[in-house]
Order: sequence, then C-alpha cells, then structure tokens
Amino acid sequence: MYHAIGDGSQADAAQDPHYTVSADTFARHLRLAGTNGGAHSARDWLSNGGGAMLLTFDDGHVSNYTLAFPILKEHGASADFFVNPGRVGTDGFATWSQLREMAEGGMSIQSHSFSHRYLTSLSPAELREELSRSKSEIEQHVGQPCTLLAPPGGRMPRGLGELARELGYMWVLSSQPGAIRRGTQAAILPRMAVTAHLDEATLTAWLDSDGGAMLRARVRYAVLAGLKQALGDRRYERMRSRVLGQRAQM
Repeated sequence: MYHAIGDGSQADAAQDPHYTVSADTFARHLRLAGTNGGAHSARDWLSNGGGAMLLTFDDGHVSNYTLAFPILKEHGASADFFVNPGRVGTDGFATWSQLREMAEGGMSIQSHSFSHRYLTSLSPAELREELSRSKSEIEQHVGQPCTLLAPPGGRMPRGLGELARELGYMWVLSSQPGAIRRGTQAAILPRMAVTAHLDEATLTAWLDSDGGAMLRARVRYAVLAGLKQALGDRRYERMRSRVLGQRAQM
C-alpha cells in the first residue's frame, strides 16, 4: 500500500512525508519484485494470479500519474489506484483524463470512497451513498468496472464487507497487515503499508511472508489501532502530526 511518490521537488512538501516514497526507492522496489515474479495490481492478480507483490496506491495524488505510472510501465508492472471522485482534479490530485490514460495503460482505478471521510464517522445512509456514488462516478469517467474498495485511513465500520458486496464491489482492501492467499473468498483482504522509512530487508521479508516480519507489522498495527480507538480520530491525528513534525526536525 503506497501513497505518494516524491522526486525531491518543492511539490513534495504538500504530501504526507511519512507516506511519500522517493521515485528511486519505488523503482528499486519494483526491481526487487521482479526477482519474485513481478508486481501486479490486486485486480489482475485476483483474476489471473501472478507474482508475489500486489501494488496499490491510496488517495490519487498527482504523483501517481507523473512519477509512479511511468516507472510502472518501465518495469512492466501494474497497480490499483484508489481515488476519491470528490477530490479528482483538485489541487494535488490526478485528473480524470490522467486516470483514464492510466487505465488505458493497464492500471486499475478503484474506489477510496467518494470524499475521503472516515467511513466509521458516517451514518448508514451516508456510508451507502459514499460507496455507491464513488463506484458509479469512477466507472462513468474511466470506462472500466470498479470492483475494489479501500476505506480511507483503514477505518472499517462493522459489516463493511457485506455492504460493499451488496453495492457491487468484490473485495475490500484494508490496512490490516497480512498476505493474501490464492483462491481466497474473504471479502476483506490485508495490505502492508509502505512508508518513507521502509528498508529493503523488511520488504524482502514481506515478499517471503517471513513470520517474524509479519508479526512485527501486526503488533505495530494493533498498537496504533488501540491508540485510534482510545483517542478518537481527531486527537489521534493531532498527536500523529506532532510526532511526525518532531521527527522531521530531528
């Protein structure tokens, strides 16, 4: 699970530095994936199988088009790009024409909800509207089926998998760490969050489904999930901003 890609320009300052991976680092990750059978979108892998690495991007940042897309084409790889129709074409986000070009180039354009509001903050009617409107607008603008959903911030209300399938999605890709098994019928699938500080040894261990590396990722996720629940979304986001700001100044 990637987010933005950076090239060291001033535009990088508008991105979340914790989730911004440099273009050079991303290219190295794809070369590493190439030694493990290649990298594919979850859409393609779930339909046809393939290599060991499934690539997804959340938020639809414009760097997904300007930087990630060319690198993916160069390495013969594909990825799912989870976008919010309500933010497409706004400052810092890819446009519909760019997303169509990516789709025509073999990429998968999927739903990150309509507006990027946390799904756990919505009423049942609002939740249904967010998911159905997002799916409909992506399909209308891109011209391809939208079958995957990634909830913003990994926030998943109870029964999300069942509702998503009722609305026409086939799978929900969560932020919970883990490996996806071939032939899975589960509605909710795991992903591994790639941050700016991920080292290649850890990425290699993930590709190998190393038990120790997976356990460490799950423990970290559980701790953060506990903090989110204890503090609430707003207090947690404020705490996170302070911590990341302090790290950037070190």
